[in-house]
Parts: sequence; C-alpha cells; structure tokens
Amino acid sequence: MTRRRHWFAWAVVAYAVIIAVVSLALVNLYAASRERLDQAMGERLLAVAVSLATTTDGQLIPMQDGPLSFSAYLDILEADFISLSTQQDLAEISLSYPDGTVLLSTDRSLEKGRPNDFWELDPGAADLAVKGMASTTGLYLHRDNYQKSAHAPVRVFDVEFGDEFVVAIITVSGNARFFDSLAQLKNGALVTGAVVLVFLILMGFFLHRINLSFERYQESIRRQENLAAMGRMTAGIAHEIRNPLSIIRGAGQHLQRILAQADINDPVADFIPEEVDRLDHILTGYLSFGLEKETAAETFDLCACLRRSETMISQEMEQTKVRIVLPEDLSPVLVLGNTLRLQQVFLNLLINARDAMPEGGVIRIELEQKEAKVQVSICDSGIGLSGVDLNRLFEPFWTNKEKGSGLGLAMSRRIVEDMNGSLELKDRTDDVGAVAEIILPVHPENSERN
Repeated sequence: MTRRRHWFAWAVVAYAVIIAVVSLALVNLYAASRERLDQAMGERLLAVAVSLATTTDGQLIPMQDGPLSFSAYLDILEADFISLSTQQDLAEISLSYPDGTVLLSTDRSLEKGRPNDFWELDPGAADLAVKGMASTTGLYLHRDNYQKSAHAPVRVFDVEFGDEFVVAIITVSGNARFFDSLAQLKNGALVTGAVVLVFLILMGFFLHRINLSFERYQESIRRQENLAAMGRMTAGIAHEIRNPLSIIRGAGQHLQRILAQADINDPVADFIPEEVDRLDHILTGYLSFGLEKETAAETFDLCACLRRSETMISQEMEQTKVRIVLPEDLSPVLVLGNTLRLQQVFLNLLINARDAMPEGGVIRIELEQKEAKVQVSICDSGIGLSGVDLNRLFEPFWTNKEKGSGLGLAMSRRIVEDMNGSLELKDRTDDVGAVAEIILPVHPENSERN
C-alpha cells in the first residue's frame, strides 16, 4: 500500500513537471512568435510609411487649409493612398498635421479636420515622427482587434533657414487580418496544451491500470506459490499425521466401549473420536487448500455449529479470563457446506479474538439473518487492527504473531468462500476492538421450515 502511494506521488510530480514544461514551452513559443510577427509587421508598415513620406510633396502642404491646388493635390494623394491600401491590404493610410489634425484618410471614421485617433494608441511614437524620426507603435488589442501603426514625417527644406521642417505625418496601420496568424497561433498553443494534457491524463490512466494489473498478477503469482508450497508441505506430512490419528481414534473407541460396559456415561469420552475426525477433516482441508480440491457439502445447522465451537473452547477461554457471549435465542439456521470445516473457522476466529485480549475480556457473537443471507459477527474488545497490513491479512504464511503459522485466516476465508460466502475482518465502529464478519447464504430448506 505504501509503495503504491509512493508510486502515485512520484507520478503526480512527474506529470506536474511535464505539464509545466509543456506549458512554459508553449508560452515561450507564443511570446517569441508574437515578438517576431510584431517586428516583421513593424518593418513592413514602416517601409510603406517612409516610402509614402518620401514621395509626398511637402511644398504643397501649407500649415492651414489653402489654395485650390492643395485640395486637388489632396484628392490625388487620397486616390493613391486608397489604391496602395488595397494593394497592400492595409487598414488605413492617413496624412495629418504635426498637431494630429487629419488632412486625409482612407478610413472613413477619421474625418478631415478631426484629431487622428490612431495616434492615441502610442503618443510616444507619434511624437518621434513629429520630431522627424520615423517610428512604429507597439502591438495593441484595440476594439477586439490587434492594431499596429507606423509614422513617417513629411519634410520640407526651408532655404531661408537652411534646415528641414516636418509639415505632415503619414500614418500607416496594418489590417486586422494581418494578425489572424497571431490569433491562430494563440489558439493553436491552447489546443496543443489541451491535447497534451488529455494525452497525459489518458496515459496516466492506462499506466495506472497497467500497474494495478501487474500488482494483481504479482499477487496471483505469490498466492499460487504459497498454495504450491502448502500443497507440498501438507502432502509430505499427511501420511505421518494420519497414522497416529488412526491409533488415537481406535483408543478412544476402546475407551468408550469400556465405559459403556461399566455403565459410565461420560460425554468427554465422545470428544476423542470426534476430535480425531475433526483433525482429519482439518488435514483434508489443508490438502484441498493447497491442491485446489473441493470437499463434500451437506446441509447443517449453523447455530448448532456455533454452540459446539463455544463449548469446545470455553474452558480454555476461562483460563485466560475471556468470556464468550452467545445470543440467548438461537433458532436453527440451515446452511450448505461442511460443518467440521466451518467449526474450524469459528475456532480460529475465537482464538484470534482471545489473543487480541491478553488481559482478558468479552467475545460477543451476534447472528443476524437478512433474507437469503445470514451474518455471524464475532466481536472482541481487544487492540483492534491498528498497525496491521490489511492487504496481507488473509495472505497464506503471513502473520504478525510470534508463534503463528499464518494459515488460520487464509484457511478460514477459503472455507467460507467455498460455501459461497465471505469473511471480512475490520475494526469495530461501536467500540474498541475488531470484528470478524462471516456472511453465508441460507439454504432454501430453512425458509420452508420457517
């Protein structure tokens, strides 16, 4: 469990780093492309503006509206500007006085005699043009469109002063369509980032599934190895154990005959052959557990099995100051399985509950029937399951006890599952300690009897 959490944590860190790197790369790509497009567009607009400023006759531009010849020249300029604007796919070409008053413009929104609104986007660039230096504005988002302009001064040489003067400013603005590639680049970066993110999520999901499948495969291999080891072990000792068991059983039956002849009725004597049979069934169960064999099933009373288990172990429990409490009214509940093997399950769980209460305590057994299921709960008031690896709790040969074999819970779950039931062990929610819950299907005959 800890290893899985570590793997998940490292995966999250790795994904975060990959996403950060990809995002940073896309941001840098967008920023570099935007800067390059801005520079290229500025150079183009500036070249057009300077070319127009050079070919414009500044001598015909008075400081205020004048003769008819100037109006005619403006008409000619306007026609040339419109033609050039169409050819170069420009948004606007305008001619303005140094104070920003529009003389002419291809943009109908810029009226003659009104201030040039495009200058307001970057007054610094316009001031440079007024001072005689061609300049470009920055790239702006204006009215939901990108906007960039270039200003070039129209100069007139004054013979009297022997110097050049700026008499007008030509402004050239790029068409919004020029910047569609910039918007496309931005959208492309966002789409690429989204695709990479989705790809990483999908890859993470598949890697997680592969990791889970690999862990399940490892768990299956480990279980098969444990089962094989158990099979080899039990097969090796089966013959050695069964021979003395046969002798003990014969001795027990001999003792029963002698007591019967002496007219002595001692039920304890009956335990000897019965317990020998139970040990033989346990040995058979270990063999079937290791070799995946099925055992014969029969219909029996679950409550009678519970009472017998409690009777067999009650004296041993009293020596450790542990008391077993059964429900006062136990009505017969028929189940299908092997009574001796289920008795082994109850004994294993009762012993585990006792070991969890070294200072003594109470083991409470509860039974509840729900429709076609019956649940047996064995509740202790011990130390609970804190510090126990729940993933390995039912793993063969794993135990946290000093003298445990690690087979009790594994065998118990296997026996219950063979009866189409389930066995779970968890901490109690109503008190301290742990509870073992066994759920078994009720035999159909039980409903008929009720």
